Amino acid sequence: MNASHRILVCGVGSVGERHIRNLSTLGYHHIAVYRARNLPFRDLNFSIPIYTDLKEALTDFAPSVTFITNPTALHVPMALEAARANSHLFIEKPISHNLEGIEELCRMLESNHRMAMVGYMLRFHPFFKQLKAWLNEGPSGVLGRPIFLRTTWGEHLPDWHPWEDYRQSYAACADMGGGPALTLSHDIDLLVWLFGAPDNVVGLPNSTSPLNINVEHSIDILLGFSQGVTANVHLDFCQRPPSRVWELVCSHGQVRLDILAGTLTRWESTIGEIHTPQHGPITPVDVQTLPENFDRNDLFLEELRYFFLCLNTGERPMPDISIAAESVRIAQRALSKGLT
Repeated sequence: MNASHRILVCGVGSVGERHIRNLSTLGYHHIAVYRARNLPFRDLNFSIPIYTDLKEALTDFAPSVTFITNPTALHVPMALEAARANSHLFIEKPISHNLEGIEELCRMLESNHRMAMVGYMLRFHPFFKQLKAWLNEGPSGVLGRPIFLRTTWGEHLPDWHPWEDYRQSYAACADMGGGPALTLSHDIDLLVWLFGAPDNVVGLPNSTSPLNINVEHSIDILLGFSQGVTANVHLDFCQRPPSRVWELVCSHGQVRLDILAGTLTRWESTIGEIHTPQHGPITPVDVQTLPENFDRNDLFLEELRYFFLCLNTGERPMPDISIAAESVRIAQRALSKGLT
C-alpha cells in the first residue's frame, strides 16, 4: 500500500464522508476536501483541509488521486479538471447523467498515463462474485446456460436521508442526474459485468406515484443480450419496506439472491426434464447466508483496496470509464421509452 497518495475528495455528501472515513481506516491520511461552501461535516470527527476553489485545490494540494463524489451531473466536468491536473480518478457511480465529455476524459487520462475507476461496489459483494463464478463455468457448469433473469430494487426515497428534504436531493432532480435508472444503476452495471453490453433495450418509466420529484418514480427495463439471455430490471423510489432481489433461471437450475435478507439460494432442475409427483417438492442444493459480522461498508472498503492496488501495480481498474458509460447508455435508451 502506498499511503503517501495525496487524495482530494470533491463533494462531501454522505458517500463522500464514507470514503473519507474508509480512506483513513486504510491508512491514507493525506486527504483534503473541495466543496463549494465551507460547511461543517455531518459525520466526520477529525480535521481535514477544506478548499472552496477547485483550481486552488488542484494546484496547491496537488492530489495524486481525486475522488469525485458530488452530484451526478457534475462528475465529468470536475473529473476533466482533475485529469488536466494529472490526477488519477475514483468517480462515484454513475459516471454521469449523459455521455457528454466521456470520450474527452478517456483521451485525457490516456494521454497523461492516469487511471480511473467508477464506484460500483456491488461487484465486490460475495453473492454476485459467487454468481459470476458459476456463470464462468459455462454450459457444463452447475447452472448450465443462463436463460433469463428478473431483478427488483425498490426503496422509499424520502427515507434515504431523513435529515434533508428528499425533494431537493440530487436523486430527485433531473438536472442533477437523478432518477432510479441512474441512481440505482448498480443492477445495470452488474448485468454488463455478467453478460456484456445488451443488443436491445426497452424502457417503461412511470411517474404516477405521490412522490414530488421531477424524475421517473420507477422504471422497468427489458434487455436482450447476444447470448440469448433476457433480463427484466425493475428500479423504483417508492417501496417501503424496500425490496432487493435477483432471480436467475438457467438450463440446469435457478438462483435467488435476496440482498436485504442476506441469502443466496440455488436449486437444481433441468429444463425439459419431466418431474413426476414421486420426486416430491424440489429442495435447494445450496443455501448461503452472509456472515453475522458482514457490514455493507465492507464492500466500499474492498473496492478501495482494489482501486489502490491497481494504481500500485498498473493493472487497469474495473469498471473503468468506458465500461461504466455503458450503464448510462442503457439508462438513456430505457428512458427514451422505445425499443432501441
